[in-house]
Amino acid sequence: MSAQVGWGVIGCADIAKKTCQGILDATNATVVAVGSRSIDKATSFVDNHAPGAKAYASYDEVLKDDKVKVVYVPLPTAMKKDWVLKAAENKKHVLCEKPIAVTKEDAKAMVDACEKAGVQFMDNTMMMHHSRLEKIKSIISNVDVFGKVKHVVSCFTIPFGNDPAWAENNIRMDGSTEPYGALGDLGWYSIRISQWAFGYEEPEYVSCHYFDETKDHVPITAHAILKYAGGRTATFDCSFKCSLRQWAEVVGEKRTVSWDDFVVTQLKDEASYTVAEAGIADKAITFPKNVNITECEKGCVQHTKLVENMSELVSKGEPDAQWPKMSEQTQRIMMALHESAKANGSWIKPM
Repeated sequence: MSAQVGWGVIGCADIAKKTCQGILDATNATVVAVGSRSIDKATSFVDNHAPGAKAYASYDEVLKDDKVKVVYVPLPTAMKKDWVLKAAENKKHVLCEKPIAVTKEDAKAMVDACEKAGVQFMDNTMMMHHSRLEKIKSIISNVDVFGKVKHVVSCFTIPFGNDPAWAENNIRMDGSTEPYGALGDLGWYSIRISQWAFGYEEPEYVSCHYFDETKDHVPITAHAILKYAGGRTATFDCSFKCSLRQWAEVVGEKRTVSWDDFVVTQLKDEASYTVAEAGIADKAITFPKNVNITECEKGCVQHTKLVENMSELVSKGEPDAQWPKMSEQTQRIMMALHESAKANGSWIKPM
């Protein structure tokens, strides 16, 4: 049996329930502590989602617990910097919800603090840990068959913002806690999948429009463009007021690969993708589509795999610099998109 890495959770947000399930299902991790500003809330959370863990009436107590090696931070974005810095001070490895910070300067300070402390920083972008991405990467990297990657298009939308009660009370619509709204909560994934497809190359310029905002200017619906060297592009839309959609397509010179559950898989341990090419029939009466591959990747549960990957890094004691680098890059691009939206879609160079 693998060595069990102790995890602590600070804050009892709904997303923490999913992460705790991933820890429970992992072969090398266990939840040992849960902290809340209310001991009753922490106790209830432990009883329902982290059996055997110790409940604490503060976040600081979790950081002081010697059994805790990794701290999961599902707090509102406005609170993350302070607690990530405190975690680093206490030599705790950090799994942080996204977006990771309010500013790119804060994001850099957070990842720098973790690097200085010799602890792993990783954001909770679960899809990055699914084995499906490895298969798709091998396909789009085959230039002879796929051609060069020219374009990435994706979307992530949810309809909950159409409910007046949700719109009024959910922190995603509150500028004091989540100032980037749908762009930060949903668009983050599209930025990441675009960067992944282009090998984390920096976009030359980005442009974004907010088509719907709250009264305090939190974006509800956003459309964005990322422009890369050589005429390559990525586009995406995100919204709190459209039906649930979460698909992605990578477009090569010869073929495309697409999957319609790129953020959260439709089935727990199965995830498919399709590789296709199209042609033009005689007299262009039809444009037939030839499906080259429709393949299903089985056995990987991404929220569990993330926990196992993080715990393995912690056990080895060798932080992997690629993860904080991805986080900081995604944050910088998101901030450039936000800057563009505030300037009516002007082209902005991520810095």
